[in-house]
Amino acid sequence: MPKGACLVNTARKEVVNEADMVKLLQEREDFKYVTDIAASNDEELKAFAPRYFSTPKKMGAQTKEANINAGLAAARQIVDFIKNGVTKFQVNK
Repeated sequence: MPKGACLVNTARKEVVNEADMVKLLQEREDFKYVTDIAASNDEELKAFAPRYFSTPKKMGAQTKEANINAGLAAARQIVDFIKNGVTKFQVNK
């Protein structure tokens, strides 16, 4: 990756080899890694703060658009239940 690069992982934990990430952060002081997935060796990676940052929970889908779409989908499902008795998305049967 180019000098000053920042790798952002909002996919899955398995996408990044954590041991190799530690080595890379040790070798390249210009490199940054940001993720919304807690690593198995999170405490070891925290030694590289502020070049390493992880959120305490998965945040990949937490965009304004995603939240609006989720709210609209929920509202449509509620209306469909009230009007038509549709229970397709019922979780507590």
